[in-house]
This record gives sequence, C-alpha cells and structure tokens, in this order.
Amino acid sequence: MPLPLHAARQGSLRIAAHRGFSRHFPENTILAYQKGVDAGANECEIDLMLTRDEKIVVMHDRTLDRTTNGWGFVGDHDLDHILALDVGAKFDPRFAGTRAPTLAEVVAWAKQTDTRLAIEMKERERADRLADVMIATLREMDAFGHVAISSFDHLDLRRVKEIEPRLQTEAIIHHRPLDLVNSMRTCGIDGVSLELNYFYRADAEALQEAGIAVRLSLPLPEKLAVFWQSGRDRLPLIRRCIKDGLIDALIGDDVDFLCMLGRSAAELES
Repeated sequence: MPLPLHAARQGSLRIAAHRGFSRHFPENTILAYQKGVDAGANECEIDLMLTRDEKIVVMHDRTLDRTTNGWGFVGDHDLDHILALDVGAKFDPRFAGTRAPTLAEVVAWAKQTDTRLAIEMKERERADRLADVMIATLREMDAFGHVAISSFDHLDLRRVKEIEPRLQTEAIIHHRPLDLVNSMRTCGIDGVSLELNYFYRADAEALQEAGIAVRLSLPLPEKLAVFWQSGRDRLPLIRRCIKDGLIDALIGDDVDFLCMLGRSAAELES
C-alpha cells in the first residue's frame, strides 16, 4: 500500500509530484506521473474537471487553450472530443500525440504502481456533480487506500466527507486562517497543504498535535535561490521540520529537488 497520509508518524515522507513531474513533462499525463515515480516520488497530485457529458477528465484548467490543441471550456465538450486532443505538443514538440487521461485510467495506474494520489477537485460550475461521479468511480475501483481528496473549497471537502466518510481530505490553504486547527476540524479535514510563504513551525506543531497531516508546497528551486542568496534561506527550517516529524509531505513541480531536500533532512542529527 502507498504511504499513509500521516507519513511522519512512520518516520516517512511523502514526495508528491505536482501534476506529475511537470517541470520536465506535460502536466497531468500518465507520462508525467510515471516519470515522477521513476525520479523518486511516491505520490502524484492530479486535477479533475467535468466534461459536458458528465465524465471526469484529468486536467487543471477550466479551458483547453493553454495545454491542448483545442479551445474553449472543458465543460462545453464531451469526453471523447477532449481525449482526442493533443496535450503534449504545446509543452514540447517531442511529446506530440500525448493525450489527457480519465480519472479511472489514473487510478488504475496508481494501483498498479502502488502510488498515492492527491486528487484535487478543480471543477467549480458543477462541483457537487463532480464529487458524485468521482466518489462513485473510487468506490467502483476500491481505491480509497490510494487517494486523498483536496480542494481550495473546504465546503466541497466537507460534502465529500459526508457522502463517503472513508475518504481522506486535504484542505489547500493559501493564507493563514485564524484558529487554523478548529477551522479544519469544522470541515472534518484530515490534512492541510500549506504554501511556503505561510508556513510556520508553530502551526505545523499544532496541526500534528491535532492529528492533522501537513503537506508543504514548494516553488521551483531557482525561485527559492533568490532567498538563500539574500540570506533568507528557508531550507534549514524545512529540513528541521521534516526531521522532527512535523511535515508529512513535500509537493512541487521538481521531483529531483523534493527528493534531495528529503534526503538532506534525513541526514540531520536528531
């Protein structure tokens, strides 16, 4: 089985490839997920959108224009049309012909490779319907042990929990809420994903004490380099928090960087 959501309790660290190894491969494709695992990730973050015929496609944007050779809103096209589009050529011509996967295809891949999935609900216009179809798919595929559901909309996560209490949920937070722990408990949240700009050791300690897993989202290393070159290096804090069992997962586009950071944290003295 994949690492548990609360990996730090076992002295482990989840390495989550954001949309797969999206630094070097077309995002949200089986290729990107597999390359992430090959590089050392044990988890992949994926994004779900709902098509016009109420099928789930793994895609980040509401529109097709950025990543495909199509155009318009995902919700205005049937699944068969979207699956026929090219999602690789715009990233790099070498990947021309790559197509978007369905949720069922990614879940099947995750079970075959024993990889955890962080499933983010991106659909906003029909979020309730997406949740219904998603939960039905996960039930049919007996995939609860491989997934956690995440969203910026914590009410969506509460509804997921009400429909299927066996599913674990992760709240994505891009701010620092007042009374973080209790606000998470209100929605029955199992884990949170924090941005580095809003990451504080005291918050991580409070969350872990409350039994809520902590995932830290990191930018690309060249963006962090600006800070350490200016004497504002945050990597020592991250390494120490990993070593002290306060971080369950790192997530980002550069899997090589995440793995290096995890290894260097493990080498710290207790």
